[in-house]
Amino acid sequence: MREAYGETQPAQDFWENRNYCWVVLCKNHWFHLRQNWFYRYRILLGQTDAVSPLPALEARFPVRCDRCGREYLYKPAEVLKYEADLPKSFKPHPLFP
Repeated sequence: MREAYGETQPAQDFWENRNYCWVVLCKNHWFHLRQNWFYRYRILLGQTDAVSPLPALEARFPVRCDRCGREYLYKPAEVLKYEADLPKSFKPHPLFP
C-alpha cells in the first residue's frame, strides 16, 4: 500500500485505472504540422491495457487518419501503446478488436 495526498490506496490501482490505446502516428506531416510544430497526430486503433502485447500482425496494414482523411500503410513496428481515453464515438480498427 502507498500513501498519496493523505489517502491510502493499493499501488496496483495506479496501473489498473489507466486507459491505454494502440496508436500509429499519422504520416501526413505537412497537414498536421500546420497545427503544431512539435506534435505528431496519433490515430487511435483500439483499446488495450498496460501489459497486453501487440496483437499478431503479419504484414503492413492500411489506416485512414480521422483528421486529415489520408490513408497510409503501417508496419507492425510502427504501432505504439499510448495512454489516452477513447471518445464515446470511437470504432476500433478491424485488426484491433
